[in-house]
Amino acid sequence: MSTAREIAGHSEAGREPLNIVVIPHSHWDREWYATFEEFRFYLVRFMDELLEVLERDEAFRCFLLDGQVSLLEDYLQVRPEKFEQLRRLVQDGRLDIGPWYVQPDEFLVSGEALVRNLLIGDRIGRQFGPVMKQGYVPDTFGHISQLPQILRGFGIGTFYFMRGLAESVDELRSEFWWEAPDGSKVLAHFLSETYSNAAVLGPDPEKISFRHDRLAEPSSYFVSYDSLYELRDRLAARAADRTILFMNGSDHVTVQPDFSRYVFALNQAMEDRLFNGRLADFERLVLEENPPLKTYRGELRWARYQPILKGVYSSRMYLKQENERTQQLLEGLAERAAAVVYALGGPDYSPFLRHAWKELLKNHAHDSIGGCSADAVHRQMLGRYDTVRRVGQKVVDEALDYIASRVAPEPDAGSIPIVVFNPSPWERGGTVQVEVSLNVDVPLKRRIFDWIGQKEFDVERAALIDPDGREVPFAIRGRRLHIEDALYRRKAVRRATVEFLAERIPPLGYKVYRLVETPEREPTSEEREVPWEVALENERLKVTVEGDMTLTVLDKTTGERYSGLNLFVDEGDAGDEYTFCPPREQRRVLSSEEDWRVEDSGDPHTLLLRGSMQLPRSLTPGRTARSLQTVRCPLNVRLRLLPGARRLEISTEFFNRARDHRLRVVFPAGFPARESVAETAFGTVRRSTRPMESSGWREKDTATYAQRRFVCVEDPDTGRGLAVLNKGLPEYEVTPEGEVHLTLLRGVGWLSRNDLTTRTGHAGPGLATPEAQCSGRHVFEYAVVPYTGDHREAGIFREAEEYWLPLEAWDVHRGERPREGSPAGAPGSFLRVHGKDVVLSTLKKAADRDGIVLRLFNASEEESRAALNFGIPIAAAYRTNLNEEILEELAPKGHRLRVSLRPCGIETVLVKLHRPERWAERIRRTAPERTRGRRTG
Repeated sequence: MSTAREIAGHSEAGREPLNIVVIPHSHWDREWYATFEEFRFYLVRFMDELLEVLERDEAFRCFLLDGQVSLLEDYLQVRPEKFEQLRRLVQDGRLDIGPWYVQPDEFLVSGEALVRNLLIGDRIGRQFGPVMKQGYVPDTFGHISQLPQILRGFGIGTFYFMRGLAESVDELRSEFWWEAPDGSKVLAHFLSETYSNAAVLGPDPEKISFRHDRLAEPSSYFVSYDSLYELRDRLAARAADRTILFMNGSDHVTVQPDFSRYVFALNQAMEDRLFNGRLADFERLVLEENPPLKTYRGELRWARYQPILKGVYSSRMYLKQENERTQQLLEGLAERAAAVVYALGGPDYSPFLRHAWKELLKNHAHDSIGGCSADAVHRQMLGRYDTVRRVGQKVVDEALDYIASRVAPEPDAGSIPIVVFNPSPWERGGTVQVEVSLNVDVPLKRRIFDWIGQKEFDVERAALIDPDGREVPFAIRGRRLHIEDALYRRKAVRRATVEFLAERIPPLGYKVYRLVETPEREPTSEEREVPWEVALENERLKVTVEGDMTLTVLDKTTGERYSGLNLFVDEGDAGDEYTFCPPREQRRVLSSEEDWRVEDSGDPHTLLLRGSMQLPRSLTPGRTARSLQTVRCPLNVRLRLLPGARRLEISTEFFNRARDHRLRVVFPAGFPARESVAETAFGTVRRSTRPMESSGWREKDTATYAQRRFVCVEDPDTGRGLAVLNKGLPEYEVTPEGEVHLTLLRGVGWLSRNDLTTRTGHAGPGLATPEAQCSGRHVFEYAVVPYTGDHREAGIFREAEEYWLPLEAWDVHRGERPREGSPAGAPGSFLRVHGKDVVLSTLKKAADRDGIVLRLFNASEEESRAALNFGIPIAAAYRTNLNEEILEELAPKGHRLRVSLRPCGIETVLVKLHRPERWAERIRRTAPERTRGRRTG
């Protein structure tokens, strides 16, 4: 007689039993269509229930807490008394935590931010017990090519994901090796039936049952099968061997109280080995089976099985800009300056920086930085960015003041020292602006307004002198009355902003200038009268403004000309926060069709272009076309070409009064392009300018991608290249014709819609988000660099850093701290890094021990060596992994250390430095090297 299972089509005769690892979990977005505090209300209730079930049911072996330890912090802020209970459950292996701090987006944050996410997640997790060593990123919108190397740097050997696969899973299989550009591999598991494939279990495998959770709707489970047998058979058909995963959970669902009883019943009924396990069990079983696995190399950013949601690259662009500003502040300036101070025996600012990083990382959750949440969520994100900015800037101020008070002479009534700090590990110059206090003879700790009646420094009759005694031209850019910290600093002072060209600032070092009062000289004008024309020119470039307000850039070193640059193109968008979707009847508006005027800025290096674009007010009511009603949107462009610069810097001010549209700026390279080259985390990536064939996919593929700080197009036939740099504008497209389209703004009114022609179905709740229209004033910053040859040989990484990370300058206040430095204020360098294609990613205090951590990466596909030259002797050096665990001891020689880097490799070095008693002896002066004619750049 046939069994009921055979009648149902589930005959198991002759089939070897499967290992079915059942993972109970809940995917918890900290904020999304509700705010963090609203979701935390449900998080606390969920955690209370989970702990109750785990305590009551010893057969409930373990629960996966979504791979992010921030949930523990969020819970304990409300339930601090639960700490010991949580720690016991983690130590007993019944609650899997980590490895992330939050579940991040990978394309919209820096590589360093991803490392800190795992580093902070590990350190917080250790307070509870073992941290999970599985790379669980179930819902992130695609994955960067360097993620396997990052995971391996934390001892993580597996990767679990749902989005991004383009290959046929039937051919690749659900398990495969994913290889980073440096050769690092992780065992990848594709959650082909989503991370919700067994969201709700019951005792009967013939049935798939649903329940209505407090937050999760049944549609969120993505279930498209009728029984657990069907699910099992689908997964088994794609598995590399005999082990599969049942994922018992979904978005914001609570634990099933009878989970262990159901697992027991299903194990009895299914004749497979079905058990409540951990991701570590799945990893162990697959590796024990040792099936032949294929290898995949490259990004995972395709939408064959799940939408990849590329529209998040440009949703709420103001968030991306603010994120880049705060990352730059922490990574590029605050940590580097703080590391110098700490290495030389000064204060340890790392607790403040750790606090700032945690606040920043909370904004890196994929639904947060993606700009694809409710309006209230993103308003609250701005508060976190403000916290990061204030903490980071305070660290910068304190660290640089500490350095200045020890290397610069005391200010007096006739002289103001100005210190210029170079945060890059090579010698560089550039234009700096600095506010100087004009009431230099006012002591600290006096009452507010004590400046009244005191002598004021006459900045109009001053001369700026460099360390060699040479006079440096400067301009006055403004004045203001400044009220400083009422408790600890000077009270109220008049300040003036001066601008000058600082040259040859030592690597990760400083140079001291002096603003000296000279009563006999003629006053300096705040706005100098200079002859001007509709062009800018320096030794390298000539920039001409054409009649249609596009730009022509002549590279004087090669004679190559680039025309039609900086054309603004606006088009309709019928999509949502996740996905761009053109209306059925698209209409584009070009800036070349509008009226413009050119104005003199008073600065010989700057031109101002003023105009506007007459844009359709919105979409039509049916959302099929752009409205005939228009609104005027002012558009002002500031062009700047500094002496000796290779790049034309552009700042565009746009007043958005339109809705449902996308504004991009276009740079034609003048030659066809088969691929683009863009910066990504710890390197570059080449991408096709043509979309993949995507019929039948969940989302239509486009050639729109995310970048970090630059994108390039190169012509291998002529050797021409054009790089477009940006500050917080990640979305770009390069067309086959060689046009670089940089997205400036995308305005939409919905979190999600289900009527897009570019994506199937909803990507989230269909909530109105009027603030995602991004109305109001915006300022976008980007730059253009023509070059020849390969982008690495042309130094585009350096060019991008110098644009992203300007020199820092500040005046020296009187009597802030005892001075130990040389009154002469000779230049000094803390660290020089030299090596072909070697990029410094971070310089910071070590997380757990004394010492300084440097992280370098090799931006090329060839081996390289880095020569590190410190300003003070090295006591000891070690190579570590990304988790700052020592791997081997290195052999420094005095001030020098050499580090080998494999192709596309990331290397982390821990350095301990000698600390002489006096500051003046601690940092080597670079002036003797320069006077001997040695190259310091």
